[in-house]
Amino acid sequence: MTELEQMLTRLGSELDWPQTPELAARVTRRLSEPERTRRRAPVLSGFRRSLAIALVLLLVVAAAAVAAVPSVRDAVLELFGLQGATVERTATLPTPPPDRPLDLGSRMSLGDAGAQLAFEPLVPSEVGEPDAVYVRRGVPGGELSLAYRARPGLPRAGSTRLGLLLSEFRGDLQPEYLGKIAGEDTVAERLRVDGERAIWLEGAPHFFFYRGPGNTFVERELRLAQNVLLLERGPLLVRLEGAFSRERALQIARSLR
Repeated sequence: MTELEQMLTRLGSELDWPQTPELAARVTRRLSEPERTRRRAPVLSGFRRSLAIALVLLLVVAAAAVAAVPSVRDAVLELFGLQGATVERTATLPTPPPDRPLDLGSRMSLGDAGAQLAFEPLVPSEVGEPDAVYVRRGVPGGELSLAYRARPGLPRAGSTRLGLLLSEFRGDLQPEYLGKIAGEDTVAERLRVDGERAIWLEGAPHFFFYRGPGNTFVERELRLAQNVLLLERGPLLVRLEGAFSRERALQIARSLR
């Protein structure tokens, strides 16, 4: 259950509903009255209650949309995403965190990684076997990261020091695991890759973070990211990060096997 669903469920249990009156006898008595004595029951109070509930729900939705990262709660301009990731466009970006090494989990062979994951790893044939393979076990189904050194066609990214960082996990098991915070100068484009939904982020640096248990924001995971392609692949959410172009990212994504 997402954070928004949890909030709506709690709201439903906390609303102070009036006790339902006994209506059967009243309706029977009204039907036996002459037509001219009947009056239309007032509907204003019911309308007001429905309007109040709608406004409360609207406020809850708005609060959930801006609650992911404390430093940008008051500046979310747009919220969209995929199965496994959300993207927030904001007017005010958080303070850039200090530079630190990537924490991708435990390093192992691709064969050993497959035994640790609840899915079959996808490898892009366009760039071949990865230079390093990592598995993060704290994610439902596990998270796979494939690291590729910079080379022709994969320029070195300032955010990762790699030519390509490709991550995969079960987006259906963790619907909002990854978060993106993009400023107004960052291009955020919705795409389709082989018929499945995708989002391309390019231009001005944006922020990347993980959500912990209960969809809580994990501030120590916040870091700057470069160009990124997010795409759904069946139950998986695949993330490609690098200094490459949109066309190059799509070329790599379409070669996933």
